[in-house]
Amino acid sequence: MLGTYNIIVSGEGGQGVLSIAEIIAYAAWLQGRQAVCVPYFSTEKRGGVSTAFAQIGDRPISFPKFRRADLWVALSQRAVDRIGPYLREGTTVIVNSHLVGDLSSIESYGPHAIDATALATERLKKPRTFNMIILGAMLRFVPGITEEGFAAALDKQFAAQYGRDPELRDLNRQALDLGYGLLSS
Repeated sequence: MLGTYNIIVSGEGGQGVLSIAEIIAYAAWLQGRQAVCVPYFSTEKRGGVSTAFAQIGDRPISFPKFRRADLWVALSQRAVDRIGPYLREGTTVIVNSHLVGDLSSIESYGPHAIDATALATERLKKPRTFNMIILGAMLRFVPGITEEGFAAALDKQFAAQYGRDPELRDLNRQALDLGYGLLSS
């Protein structure tokens, strides 16, 4: 990989935007890559639009923010409406189609529309795992990061929750696997 691979995750507060970006960066770091994750918040709280930037590279990353994304994930319609300037020709776009109904502004990017909410609800019986399904789909496009690396990063990110609820680990792994199987890179 030359340069960096730039990822933006955006959605509503409380959807796990920052957790997804942190897991990606940590997975890269565990596999010997350079990685950085930077959240972007304004005055919003839970329910407001939030965005996180993650970069992965083979060399130290000198500045953690970037102008164009290689991979962009939108978990809500308001996120789509705000992120347009970061897209470029060739950006891979993944959206949670349950909450992103209007793809017209990003249609030219050939978005991968995944109804992660319905999959989480119907197949896993846990709607809150939709973000792990999205993370699994992202894995197809993030260069040099293995599924095992993502799983190890999940274990680190959710260690406290897994300690309280050991079944959550298996549930997150199932969601990750489900998302990974949805798309091909």
